[in-house]
Amino acid sequence: MSSKLRDLIRQVRACKTAQDERAVISKECAMIRTAFKENNVAYRHRNVAKLLFIHMLGYPSHFGQMECLKLIASPNFPEKRIGYLALMLLLDSKSEVLTLVTNSIKNDLTHPSQYVVGLALASVGNLGTGDMGRILIADVANCMKGSNPYLKKKAALVMIRIFKRVPEMIEEFADKVVVLLKERTHGSLIAGVQLMVCILELEPTQASNFARLVPSLVRLLRNLLSMGFSPEHDVAGITDPFLQVKLLRLLQLLGVGNEEASDAMNDILAQVATNTETAKNAGNAILYQCVAAIMSIEAEAGLRVLAVNILGRFLLNRDNNIRYVALNALSRVVNQDMDTVQRHRQTIVDCLKDPDVSIRQRALELIYLLTNAKNVTDLMREMLNYLVVAAADQKSALCSRIMEAVDKYAPSKKWRIDTLITMLSIAGNSCDDAVVANTILYVTTADGLHAYTAHKLFSLLNDELSQLALLHVGAWCLGEYGNYLLDPCPPGAGGASDVGNAEEPESPGYPARTAGELCDLLEKIKKCHLATPRTRAVVLTCFAKLSQRLGGSAHARVMEHLAQYKESMDVELQQVWSNILLVPAICLERQSYRRLTL
Repeated sequence: MSSKLRDLIRQVRACKTAQDERAVISKECAMIRTAFKENNVAYRHRNVAKLLFIHMLGYPSHFGQMECLKLIASPNFPEKRIGYLALMLLLDSKSEVLTLVTNSIKNDLTHPSQYVVGLALASVGNLGTGDMGRILIADVANCMKGSNPYLKKKAALVMIRIFKRVPEMIEEFADKVVVLLKERTHGSLIAGVQLMVCILELEPTQASNFARLVPSLVRLLRNLLSMGFSPEHDVAGITDPFLQVKLLRLLQLLGVGNEEASDAMNDILAQVATNTETAKNAGNAILYQCVAAIMSIEAEAGLRVLAVNILGRFLLNRDNNIRYVALNALSRVVNQDMDTVQRHRQTIVDCLKDPDVSIRQRALELIYLLTNAKNVTDLMREMLNYLVVAAADQKSALCSRIMEAVDKYAPSKKWRIDTLITMLSIAGNSCDDAVVANTILYVTTADGLHAYTAHKLFSLLNDELSQLALLHVGAWCLGEYGNYLLDPCPPGAGGASDVGNAEEPESPGYPARTAGELCDLLEKIKKCHLATPRTRAVVLTCFAKLSQRLGGSAHARVMEHLAQYKESMDVELQQVWSNILLVPAICLERQSYRRLTL
């Protein structure tokens, strides 16, 4: 005598420990195996039901797979129901046993009872493989053409599964989908629309065949916008938002690259965009899909402006999810309508102050796309402000992006140098070597700004030595242009920071520095806690350059400092000292060459 399922559940719940539970399950599995071997037909469905409970607890249940097939072949509906349920739970699409059940499913698809057909359709929709789809697609299509709306809805959803597994069958059965758009039953209609969306996503070439349906879809969407058309499917006062979203997605796919279809749907899209209520989340979902449709089809310019303005309103919403979606959508449409998106630039910049890191990251990516020669000054200022509070793992990528924007859109050489030096003073420890090398290159090519750059870097390094990249750039520039520090740098010596901005304040003046102050700063850099062997090598190279450019007592002090590394344990630093010995000879050789050429 087989125990009932409720008795097994009661025994499992009464177990105090996991060991007790395993003992109960092991005993019950042994009894179920014995019943299967004895071919106990009367209690087969009960044993399979208990096996489903055991499967949900996480215990092995593979030994009951063949019993599922026997239950499916049974003429009784209760046994079929348990069999199909077990089939969908105990098996997956990779199971070899599925090949044995295909014939039973095919027979059930033509069963007089709609509930048996529904079970067969549900099993195909959950487990259908490519081979099973090729065999059963004709029977599923017949169910879709029938008069029963319950089966039509299920058949349409099953066709989605089959088309995804067997895309080559789309061309043969695509025309049979059109009949679902004439359905008055809500479930069949929305399933049919989703099936058409699936077809167009898998085979975009089918859009030309479905383009004739645009007027019908527009009429259907207009009816949905009418109050009271389908009150039983309202959500928060919005008429059937799920069907509206599906229809907008279908119109979007049909209007891509088709001017005639786009013209037919322009008016209804404008109506949806202007009349949909934004106080509810369902309305926001419809507006988002409407914006996606407008930006994808060949829409009018005014309609595109309306779509971007809707996304701009989304940015002002207090819901983080809506703001995130709006930033993503604006990133996709910024290349299509840059000027309209620029109108919402300040709102986008304000998103950098949002507590949610994901919103800050999306806003930052959008700011990269918005940067051009007209707004680079303002946007780089905001990005530098964000760099101060950015996470450590984001600073390296942010510095590289700032470097790219400065390289492409810098209004003047002085502004470029000021921006890069400010960036290095904020996140110099996170910059890669390419940023340091490019900064040095820009300083080298700015011929009239060498004195200004040397004084600016000297002042920054004299106040703080906390950024390694700034140390390297500063040490290199002081070695090349340190002699300019002996003379004062008057205010505005470098020219306007921004050629097109008259309100930009002129650069401050810097007093003259002595050679001793310069040497003190370099020694301070060398002894800094951040200094690496590379930093000390850069400083020694700087001293080597200054030994030929500074005279008097400073020259002697430089040489005395360099002599400390004559026998350094670091081979690189010792090599710097060896190269310094060759400097006077090289200079003498160059003078002799000049005399010979003259």
